[in-house]
Amino acid sequence: MQVQQTSFTVAEFCQQLKDGKIIVNRDYQRSSKVWPPAARSYLIDTIIHGYPMPKLSMRQKTDLRSRMTVKEIVDGQQRSAAIADFYQDKLRISGKSEIKGSRFSDLEEPDQQRFVDYSLSVDLFVGATDEEIREVFRRINSYTLPLNYQERRHATFQGEFKWFIVDCSEKYADFLKRIGAFSESQLSRMMDARFLTEVVYAMLRGIDHASESKLDALYKEFDQAFPQERDIAARLKKAFDRIAGWEDIHRGPLMRSYSLYSLLLATSHTLSPLPPLSPLCGVKGERSIDDELAITNLTHLASALEIPEQGIADDFVEACAKATNRRVPREARFCWFCKALGPQLLR
Repeated sequence: MQVQQTSFTVAEFCQQLKDGKIIVNRDYQRSSKVWPPAARSYLIDTIIHGYPMPKLSMRQKTDLRSRMTVKEIVDGQQRSAAIADFYQDKLRISGKSEIKGSRFSDLEEPDQQRFVDYSLSVDLFVGATDEEIREVFRRINSYTLPLNYQERRHATFQGEFKWFIVDCSEKYADFLKRIGAFSESQLSRMMDARFLTEVVYAMLRGIDHASESKLDALYKEFDQAFPQERDIAARLKKAFDRIAGWEDIHRGPLMRSYSLYSLLLATSHTLSPLPPLSPLCGVKGERSIDDELAITNLTHLASALEIPEQGIADDFVEACAKATNRRVPREARFCWFCKALGPQLLR
């Protein structure tokens, strides 16, 4: 077996599919589930904007009698179908893309050109047997970094809630890195998506230790529709915008992900009460936050973490010291942050 690295433009690839020079081998289909419109649209948007996509894998076979050569798609069938359908005007872009509602023929010419010229990278297995193809994927799977729970969720679910979290991750990843909540390597493993999922869970269900099964259930419940999307998106924006203005606490101890979780919730709840969180901290009606007072109080809490022997806010310090992602410490930090964002100076 030879493995050749090659590539096709989208136009070349679709023409060879039409001519039967590239075919689909259903024996290698990893899943019988068809990609939903949001996933197919996201792939097309990726191509038009020039972002890389995973390699396709093909097996090249030559019939000795006819001397005709065909290439079988052995990995990447869903991607191939989405690309071909859009090229043939059978797919209309959905989701949150700026080209939402467009078929290929609806695109501006520069976008059409970028799509047809996009280079698809391919691993071409020449002269490979079924056993060798099987062994290729066994070996790839044996040394590929295992998916964490969040990556698995995003591979499993393709509905409204998953794409809402994807959109939020794209909006806030740079900010989360800039303030010191996550490193680049953590962002690449979707830890920000996990973080945002837990924040949204708390907004909808209340603060808890969000187990993997509970988060899975959230994705499943809102897979077909997420009616709270607009409200939650607005809450996140207001809370993030407010925290963005508190530069004095950026890259400090309050920006550690477990503290930021509670601070985001407290900020949103203070600005406009979240019913699931009201039993912990009763806030009546919408109210403003005095930024100067808030920064003073938050700096006070940050100092308590940096110099714990001061004896200031001992239970807040304890809630930041161990089991930081369990329900009780999360609730304790939330209550302290609500006080810090309130109308009085912490003492």
